Amino acid sequence: MRHSGLEQCLRLLGLTLFRSRGTFARPTLKRVCVLSVFIPVLLILQVCHWVGFLLDEVFFRAYRAVSIRSPVFILGIPRSGTTFLHRVLSRDTHNFTTMQLWEMLLAPSITGRKVLMALGAVDRCLGGFGRRLLAALEARAFAGVRKIHRISFFEPEEDDLVLLPIFASIFLLFPFPFPEALWHLARFDEATPPSDRRRIMSFYRRCIQRHLYVHGPGKCFLSKNPAMTAKIDAIDAYFPDAKVVCNVREPFSAIPSLLSFLSFTWSRFDNDPRGCAFRDMVLDLAGHWYRHPWERLPGWPDSRRAIVYYDVLTGDPCATVSDLYAQFALEMTPGFARCLEEEREKSRRYKSEHTYSLDQYGLTSEDIVRQFGDVVARFDPTSIWP
Repeated sequence: MRHSGLEQCLRLLGLTLFRSRGTFARPTLKRVCVLSVFIPVLLILQVCHWVGFLLDEVFFRAYRAVSIRSPVFILGIPRSGTTFLHRVLSRDTHNFTTMQLWEMLLAPSITGRKVLMALGAVDRCLGGFGRRLLAALEARAFAGVRKIHRISFFEPEEDDLVLLPIFASIFLLFPFPFPEALWHLARFDEATPPSDRRRIMSFYRRCIQRHLYVHGPGKCFLSKNPAMTAKIDAIDAYFPDAKVVCNVREPFSAIPSLLSFLSFTWSRFDNDPRGCAFRDMVLDLAGHWYRHPWERLPGWPDSRRAIVYYDVLTGDPCATVSDLYAQFALEMTPGFARCLEEEREKSRRYKSEHTYSLDQYGLTSEDIVRQFGDVVARFDPTSIWP
């Protein structure tokens, strides 16, 4: 069934208010208190965004003529180094431009960006007090999650968040844990109705055009978005010259790391784990996001798709990125080459604070082999692409 953004919004609110008992979204006191703040803020922001989109059509309509040339999409199973690779490549400002968190959450419209950028310029002239205050607030707000995932309003982030105005972001599963309403997004190519695919991908394409209009129409758009792992066919249809980098990590580490991260975020809204149901839902998502690229990408030419192993990337990011540039025929400037050397040294010194294990979630190595045996078998580099 086709759903507009407004219909999806009303559906999620209806499920939350009237059909949450006996679901992941049981109405505990903590959950009610969190949502009583979160939902009004979410709705107010979306109204502001749509006012901004309307003003874009009046004052900046030329953004629709911006060409999106050879965008690069970093995708793959979450917790496989996609964030690390994204942050490294985003330092190449000669070739790339990418969305930062503040743009997606606060200003996806051109109008909104220009307003906040103007306020930022005024703040810098006045000594940068506003920027320091925001940095202090985000350090407090993101203190817990930063042990698992580096996050800041002024850092590149997953651009699935830009789909919030049309209520088509998989991140909505955290405040609204109703798989029947949102799970099709996790299997986008297969489970989302064609009309919804067109609506969502057309909106996403316009968001990229808006970003390029502000930050440089001649640059290559860089996306990092594990949710795009379910959208291989959609990427090919809407961005026929796109390049895809698929990150992979062996499931014995990736699965508990993913469960740890999602459990942490899940708990912020006091969602009910409901025994093994949450774990099994995550395992189903992981299985599809491992296998879908392997089913689709082998048909793409080598010049448009690459695979990056987590251990290789973190062991030597300089060599990994150099190989990507050679494969995709990208120019590497001397300045970015120096950045890569810096990243190599930082990677050697980095020690993660994130701890996790399979047994935390009632899993064993045998369980992983049983559910992901084909994935484990494909970890021979000679067989990763059939």
